[in-house]
Amino acid sequence: MARQAQPYKGNRNELPDTLNVAEGARVMLTRNIDVSQGLVNGSFATLVRVITAEQSGVAHVTMLGLKMDDQTAGRNYRNRAPGGPDDVVYIERAEDNLKQKGVVRRQFPVRLAFACTIHKVQGMTRTSAVVSLKHIFEPGMAYVAISRVTSLSGLHMLDLDESKIYANPEITGALETMRQVNLDDMMPLLRIKEASSRHDTLTIVHHNTEGLPSHIIDIRSHHELCLADVLCLTETHLQGSFVAESLHLEGYNMFKRNRHLSYTNVPQIANRGGGGVAVYVKSHIQVREKQYVHNVTDLEFVALKVEAPVRALIAAVYRPPDYSVRSFLSNLGSLLDSLEIMDCQPIIVCGDFNENLFSNTGKPILELFQSRGFAQVITAATTDKNTLLDLIFISQPQRCLHSGVMRTYYSYHNPVYCVMSSNSP
Repeated sequence: MARQAQPYKGNRNELPDTLNVAEGARVMLTRNIDVSQGLVNGSFATLVRVITAEQSGVAHVTMLGLKMDDQTAGRNYRNRAPGGPDDVVYIERAEDNLKQKGVVRRQFPVRLAFACTIHKVQGMTRTSAVVSLKHIFEPGMAYVAISRVTSLSGLHMLDLDESKIYANPEITGALETMRQVNLDDMMPLLRIKEASSRHDTLTIVHHNTEGLPSHIIDIRSHHELCLADVLCLTETHLQGSFVAESLHLEGYNMFKRNRHLSYTNVPQIANRGGGGVAVYVKSHIQVREKQYVHNVTDLEFVALKVEAPVRALIAAVYRPPDYSVRSFLSNLGSLLDSLEIMDCQPIIVCGDFNENLFSNTGKPILELFQSRGFAQVITAATTDKNTLLDLIFISQPQRCLHSGVMRTYYSYHNPVYCVMSSNSP
């Protein structure tokens, strides 16, 4: 370690300077110097310069020049000494208060790092390493040690003892009780891609995003959402009329209605954040938005008329959980009245209605749709708490070739989908 002599209570300038690390040595930082600059406890470097200054005829070490293994670390700590390379990071002494009252230690926070303990290197990534498994004494230690390297060819193991490579018995027990995942359930749209990609079908997906700006990257990267011809999103949390470029999806046109524009007579909902509906439609699809629907107010929805390749009316709806069911049913009924007189079938209404179909209580929203001849095609849980809130209602269910629940990792809600045919079977 580069350090001063033993801690001393008194005038610090009286302490002689000593340096126990030579230039060219491998060292490791022993404290967080500047987290924002990547100079953190456990960072590795090579000591390349020792900067001194003479005081009273004695040379004192003032800074150490380190060449960090992480070439992006410490950019603001470079060029602090004349005549040095541009990639050298210069650090000064750090001061620590010791347990003894009035005693401080001032030293450079580095230590020799030709070898490190397994606990010290947790989270580190190296291209190569020599790992000794001689003193393994906890479950998982061997795994932590040998998984630091990026390739098998970079791993050199000493004192190999297979009995030292073991997991906590509780972890093993938990793994044995976990149910096996069915890949068809994890990727249902990919499984039926042949049917969903036909020119005479329309794939509709609904997903409660819990905030579109927060999850647009997740949506764009999702392995199955990109297969949707019509992607209906609720709880978008959008505000204002401007849509940022980052919220556009390549190959799709976007239609939206924010919460504050959706309510006329319910200011307590209109004036708060959250909510909102957006629908992305693939650019090759002929579609018209029904922006002004007669007698429909106080409802968060987007309604679209798809002309080709499959004729259909599609509406995405969101009901806030504290919105009166009675008021919601009245406005939803007005929307269904308007859709039914447009003389276009089938009608698909999807959304998060915050009515749990797995509950033993009454289901007035479901009953309203059923009284008008709609069928609800989602039968599995759509949330992490095993509730069925995200629904798809179809006026001509016989034209639905496939339907089900998809999987996602970033939202409380899982997406739901249906694949519609242009003709009745």
